[in-house]
Amino acid sequence: MERFIVELQVANHCGVLNRITGLYAKRKYNIDSLTVHETGDPTLSVMRIVSRGDTAIQRQMARQLRKLFDVKNVALLSNSGQ
Repeated sequence: MERFIVELQVANHCGVLNRITGLYAKRKYNIDSLTVHETGDPTLSVMRIVSRGDTAIQRQMARQLRKLFDVKNVALLSNSGQ
Protein backbone atom coordinates (compact mmCIF):
# COMPACT_ATOMS: atom_id res chain seq x y z
CA MET A 1 0.00 0.00 0.00
CA GLU A 2 1.42 3.34 -1.00
CA ARG A 3 0.85 6.66 0.72
CA PHE A 4 -1.17 9.28 -1.11
CA ILE A 5 -2.39 12.79 -0.46
CA VAL A 6 -5.84 14.14 -1.22
CA GLU A 7 -6.11 17.92 -1.25
CA LEU A 8 -9.61 19.32 -0.84
CA GLN A 9 -11.03 22.79 -1.11
CA VAL A 10 -14.07 22.84 1.17
CA ALA A 11 -16.68 25.19 2.57
CA ASN A 12 -15.47 26.70 5.83
CA HIS A 13 -18.24 25.95 8.32
CA CYS A 14 -18.92 23.53 11.14
CA GLY A 15 -19.59 19.87 10.39
CA VAL A 16 -17.50 19.65 7.20
CA LEU A 17 -14.53 17.91 8.85
CA ASN A 18 -16.88 15.41 10.49
CA ARG A 19 -18.54 14.50 7.17
CA ILE A 20 -15.19 14.02 5.43
CA THR A 21 -13.59 11.92 8.17
CA GLY A 22 -16.85 9.97 8.43
CA LEU A 23 -16.51 9.03 4.76
CA TYR A 24 -13.10 7.51 5.50
CA ALA A 25 -14.41 5.73 8.60
CA LYS A 26 -17.37 4.18 6.73
CA ARG A 27 -14.96 2.65 4.22
CA LYS A 28 -12.56 1.58 6.99
CA TYR A 29 -9.66 3.63 5.60
CA ASN A 30 -7.17 5.12 8.03
CA ILE A 31 -6.06 8.76 7.92
CA ASP A 32 -2.31 9.02 8.59
CA SER A 33 -2.22 12.82 8.67
CA LEU A 34 -4.71 15.66 8.33
CA THR A 35 -4.06 19.38 8.01
CA VAL A 36 -6.60 22.15 7.52
CA HIS A 37 -6.11 25.85 6.93
CA GLU A 38 -8.24 28.78 5.88
CA THR A 39 -7.62 30.32 2.46
CA GLY A 40 -7.58 34.01 1.53
CA ASP A 41 -11.35 33.62 1.14
CA PRO A 42 -12.78 33.13 4.67
CA THR A 43 -15.62 30.99 3.26
CA LEU A 44 -13.17 28.30 2.05
CA SER A 45 -10.59 26.04 3.68
CA VAL A 46 -7.99 23.65 2.28
CA MET A 47 -7.56 20.14 3.69
CA ARG A 48 -4.70 17.76 3.02
CA ILE A 49 -5.35 14.16 3.97
CA VAL A 50 -2.54 11.58 3.88
CA SER A 51 -3.55 7.92 3.83
CA ARG A 52 -2.53 4.61 2.29
CA GLY A 53 -3.98 2.63 -0.58
CA ASP A 54 -3.49 1.39 -4.09
CA THR A 55 -4.54 3.29 -7.21
CA ALA A 56 -8.10 1.92 -7.08
CA ILE A 57 -8.56 3.12 -3.49
CA GLN A 58 -7.12 6.53 -4.35
CA ARG A 59 -9.53 7.00 -7.23
CA GLN A 60 -12.49 5.70 -5.20
CA MET A 61 -11.82 8.16 -2.36
CA ALA A 62 -11.50 11.06 -4.81
CA ARG A 63 -14.81 10.10 -6.47
CA GLN A 64 -16.61 9.74 -3.14
CA LEU A 65 -15.25 13.03 -1.79
CA ARG A 66 -16.38 14.88 -4.94
CA LYS A 67 -19.97 13.82 -4.16
CA LEU A 68 -20.04 15.70 -0.85
CA PHE A 69 -21.89 19.02 -1.05
CA ASP A 70 -19.31 21.03 0.92
CA VAL A 71 -16.35 19.82 -1.17
CA LYS A 72 -15.59 22.31 -3.94
CA ASN A 73 -12.45 20.74 -5.45
CA VAL A 74 -10.50 17.47 -5.07
CA ALA A 75 -6.91 16.82 -6.18
CA LEU A 76 -4.80 13.67 -5.78
CA LEU A 77 -1.21 14.74 -5.10
CA SER A 78 1.96 12.72 -5.55
CA ASN A 79 3.69 11.63 -2.35
CA SER A 80 6.96 10.62 -4.03
CA GLY A 81 10.00 10.10 -1.87
CA GLN A 82 8.18 9.63 1.42
